[in-house]
Amino acid sequence: MSVLFETTVGDIVIDLLYKEAQSESFNFLKLCKANFYQYQLFYNLKRHFSVQTGDALLGNENRHELRFHNAAFQSLLKENGSSAKLITHFDELQEESQKFGDVCMILGHQDDEGPLYGSQILISLSETPRSYQNTIKIGHVIPESEKALKAINQATTDDQLRPAADIRIRKVHILHDPFPDPDGLIVYSPKITTTNLRLPLENEKDSADEINFIDSDIRSKELTLEVLGDIRQAGIKPSERVLFVCKLNPLTRAKDLAIIFQQCGEVIYIEIVRDKSSGSSLCYGFIEYADRNSCEIAYSKMEGVLIDDRRIHVDFCQSSKSMKVQSKSQRTQTSKPR
Repeated sequence: MSVLFETTVGDIVIDLLYKEAQSESFNFLKLCKANFYQYQLFYNLKRHFSVQTGDALLGNENRHELRFHNAAFQSLLKENGSSAKLITHFDELQEESQKFGDVCMILGHQDDEGPLYGSQILISLSETPRSYQNTIKIGHVIPESEKALKAINQATTDDQLRPAADIRIRKVHILHDPFPDPDGLIVYSPKITTTNLRLPLENEKDSADEINFIDSDIRSKELTLEVLGDIRQAGIKPSERVLFVCKLNPLTRAKDLAIIFQQCGEVIYIEIVRDKSSGSSLCYGFIEYADRNSCEIAYSKMEGVLIDDRRIHVDFCQSSKSMKVQSKSQRTQTSKPR
């Protein structure tokens, strides 16, 4: 059971310990399903120690929806009317050491029965085992995502431990969810305003020259689009021919996808991302078409298609993404179907 965070510094895939931390995993997955974490900020960054996310208002102060600093999935049910709810952790807390990439749910205030948790999570950035007080381990970041964690670890912060330039979650994909959705779960479409974005200082130009001012404004808008995921990198036009696909059956092969997706047009490359150590499928990948029209046709026709007993999910918004993990994946080059 895995979740993919697409962030402004790279992809972070989290494998959840849903058997050991079933209630916490359920809560986290349903928050992800509701798009609660989209555009959220990484904050409280302590280099070589930890980083946090899950405060929906930090860096999103002007938003109209999801106005929570901490919230469990019950807060997103229609019957509760967007009132903040937290979950009681009944089990006895046991101190344990966490390693680099371990993901923990943060325990907050206590009620009469025990500590409470909601949406806030902590990711360990320590190269040596450490204990984190008032946390419950719910999973770990896979080795292929450690590059993104190391980029976060190296970020410069202000005196509030917020990165000087925003590091945000652009989008969340649930790669596998064994739990049924609760009745009335609201799926949000969060928005972000430019006034909430913190762009790199090196791109803020104070100049009385009108041309320099216009260039700086264009650059600022590009960086905003980069944070939102509309372009992969400022100054670079996004690809319109790459489709993101997830919720694959672990047994599905790249050549199986090629046969199916070639019905929509000429497929140039297909890759299924795999775990570097075990070689097992991470149940998501990328498909590159020869032209934009074929990619759009695939997007409109392939959503929810049953492949190897799994209904897949495709996302045209990910077409700005390059196929950047090919050395760790199964990749198939195809020719135009006859």
